[in-house]
Amino acid sequence: MVWLGPQTTEQGAPSVVAEGIVATTPIATPEGWRPASALCPGARVLTFDHGVQPILHALALVCGEAPASLWPLAVPAWALDNREEITLLPEQKVLIEADVAEELYGDPFALVPAQALEGWRGIARRRPPPTFSVVQLGFASPHVLYASRGLLLSCPGDPFADGGWADQGYCTYSLAQARHLVACMIAEDAGAALSRSRQHQPGFSL
Repeated sequence: MVWLGPQTTEQGAPSVVAEGIVATTPIATPEGWRPASALCPGARVLTFDHGVQPILHALALVCGEAPASLWPLAVPAWALDNREEITLLPEQKVLIEADVAEELYGDPFALVPAQALEGWRGIARRRPPPTFSVVQLGFASPHVLYASRGLLLSCPGDPFADGGWADQGYCTYSLAQARHLVACMIAEDAGAALSRSRQHQPGFSL
């Protein structure tokens, strides 16, 4: 997404924001669900692995027009265990758990860029409104947050204080690896749907 603020590259072109949490996204906190836009440094959130953690940095950005390759993705309700439709920026890392991930790469948990999820369970690119807000949250070390019930979103740690995701024990996939994984999950879902339809055909028996 393109910043509408004063930030520019050395050549004067607008900077691009492709990772962050859309401001309206509900994030789990000890006090209940709060939109990402309501979170500020010092606020506490619930993390996937390390309980309640304080936010170290919170950067609010306004995004505008962008090429189709940088359009966000609309995630239908329950596609990723989210209770309502969620919008994800293309490079936002999402933690998923899948048996096929363990078969392919030896770990059922995988951090994948959201753009790799396109085509799975109705997840699709969507042209953004003329402007919308994004929040980039940072912690003393990397953490995974709960969004809209069960969606798991990664947030970075302080680069000067932490070694990165390798220390968290998660497998971070390249875009090519993630797309291969998602293609396998799409095939797995299709096979499961076909099996269910056959079970409902007259005369079917195990």
